[in-house]
Amino acid sequence: MKFKFFDKINSTNTYLRRQLKIEEFEVIVAKNQTDGKGKRDSTWISSEGAALFSFAVNDNYELDEKITIFTGYIVYKILKNYIESKDKLTFKWPNDIYYENKKICGILCEKVRDHIIIGIGININNTDFGIFREKAIALVEITGKKYSVQGIIEEIVSTFENEFHSLNREWESILHIVNENSYLKGKKIVIQQNGKLSKKEYRFLRVDRRGRISIIAKGDSDELKFTSLQFKVI
Repeated sequence: MKFKFFDKINSTNTYLRRQLKIEEFEVIVAKNQTDGKGKRDSTWISSEGAALFSFAVNDNYELDEKITIFTGYIVYKILKNYIESKDKLTFKWPNDIYYENKKICGILCEKVRDHIIIGIGININNTDFGIFREKAIALVEITGKKYSVQGIIEEIVSTFENEFHSLNREWESILHIVNENSYLKGKKIVIQQNGKLSKKEYRFLRVDRRGRISIIAKGDSDELKFTSLQFKVI
């Protein structure tokens, strides 16, 4: 595991994407990120004190459908060791970790040539969320303690690397943990298409073996499954 550090960068994922040669598990770390990307090109701009890092794995494990869920599982596993009220820490499919109703971590996985780039942003010691103040939370706000950002990054990447090759063998137990600790568990959602919300209500069922979200419409008996879905919790 090698590290490359930047005081400021547009995006750690973008940096890796632009490299002619990508080395597996070389970790790109930034103190500040000016043009970080989330799912569907949403912006993740963070101030100093956040864990902002990316690394790549070789894309030869047939893991496209599992990698984001697995990454979230690893981050969840590490963060819950620091939090007393562990039941308040949850997964929000497909790529976020929440504490109560606020986001503490976002994940973006991108396929680039023969690699999958994994970008992770975690609010650790940073508390300046600007317009996202009501939607975000940091580890320091939960526990009242400041942390070594580099120490948490190393812990996450090391755990990821150690457990990565057993992913397929352990997938069912990982899914069980993800579903038991889902932010969407017991919640109703409406689907968003072209910026508009549907009138029909759906209930979250589970994340299935292929990493898809499974939902069911109110009064219906047929499950619907999606690899990608825009929705709003109601």
